[in-house]
Amino acid sequence: MAGVQIQKPRAFQSTKDIVLSLVVLLFATFLTVGFTGLCSFKPGEADRSGPVQEVDADSVLQMDARSLSFPIRNPDMPDNWVANSVRRVSVGKEPSSLVGWVIDGENYISLTQTGADYKVATQPDDEVREETGTETTGDVEWHVFTGDDARPLWVADLGDVRLILEAMATPEQTRTAAERVAQTDPIDVGATASQAADGGVKK
Repeated sequence: MAGVQIQKPRAFQSTKDIVLSLVVLLFATFLTVGFTGLCSFKPGEADRSGPVQEVDADSVLQMDARSLSFPIRNPDMPDNWVANSVRRVSVGKEPSSLVGWVIDGENYISLTQTGADYKVATQPDDEVREETGTETTGDVEWHVFTGDDARPLWVADLGDVRLILEAMATPEQTRTAAERVAQTDPIDVGATASQAADGGVKK
C-alpha cells in the first residue's frame, strides 16, 4: 500500500512562507497604486498649494452678535485674507466667538471676541506667555504676550468686550489685523434683525 503524503495546514506554514507571501502582496499593491496615481511621495514640507476652504463668516458673526451678551465685530480684512474658520469657543468658562483667516495660503491669524475678564483673556490656553509690550492702533491699546513655544497674542480690553488676536504670521500682518479690528464698529444687532425679517435683503 502506497504511503499518503499529508499536506501541512496553511496555519502551520513556516515563517519564511508567510514573509514571502507578504512581500509579494506588498509588491503587487505598490504596482497597483503606482500605476493608478492614487498615491505620491514628495520629500520636503507639506504641499500647501491646494485652495483654502472659505467659510461664511458674515452669517455666523451676525448670529453671534444676536445671541452673545457682548458686542461682536466683523472686520473687513485685505483681499488676500480668506476666512477659513468661524466657531464658538470658550475662554475660561465664557462662550466666545472666533474667526480666523489664512493669509496668502500660508500664514494664519484668528480673532477671538469674549466677555471673559481681561486676566482670563490673556491666558486663553495652557501655553506660557509673558507681556512683552504694547501696541496702539487707533484708539485701541493692545497688550502683547509672547512665549518660547507659544503663538503671540495681542489682547485689548474695550470695557464691554475683550479682543484676542492669535498669530502665526508676520508682525506686519498682525498689526494689519489689529488696525482693521480697531477701525470696525460692532455689528448693529437691530439692523441685523430687521434685515433677517425682510428676508435677508440689504437696504
